[in-house]
Amino acid sequence: MHFWSVAKPVLVDLLAAILFAVAFFVSKDINIAVGVGIGVGLIQLVYHKALRQPIGPLQWLSLGLVVTLGAFTLVTHNRHFIMLKPTLLDLAAGAFMATRDWLTPYLPQIVRENVDRRTIARAEYGWAGLMLCFALANAIIAFTANFRDWLIYATFIPALIIVALFIGQYLFFQTLARRALRERAAARAA
Repeated sequence: MHFWSVAKPVLVDLLAAILFAVAFFVSKDINIAVGVGIGVGLIQLVYHKALRQPIGPLQWLSLGLVVTLGAFTLVTHNRHFIMLKPTLLDLAAGAFMATRDWLTPYLPQIVRENVDRRTIARAEYGWAGLMLCFALANAIIAFTANFRDWLIYATFIPALIIVALFIGQYLFFQTLARRALRERAAARAA
């Protein structure tokens, strides 16, 4: 399975949150960003429901957080709340990722069938820990940096780390799966 076929479902499920962040970074207008995030999330929901497609767990989380936190932002207009929103998002994502089997729908079949379940669970808990670290880092930066520096951090640093780790996990799981297949083939041949 190619990398894009694995990355695509994750990106689609997080599209509302991603476009919210992009709209906020580009427009610097929270109202526009919230509108974009909520609109994209609702369009995706209607689209999937109309085609009777399953709605991924990250998509529900993404939509729920964009709608809830977006509405709260529009009501409060509080700058510190805006800066602390990624902390709340990361805490929610970390709690979600601390559950078992959240990663399974996003794994290629070869990985699900050939990588030890404990290894996958460790990856799930690793992602949860990473999100909790992001939550802490964002809270610290939100209270110690100016808005521009915080915006650069919040927009780019976690995203770059996540992309790098996602690629690393993909390659690692593919290597483990292929090794397991080779070992089984060698055992059958012997």
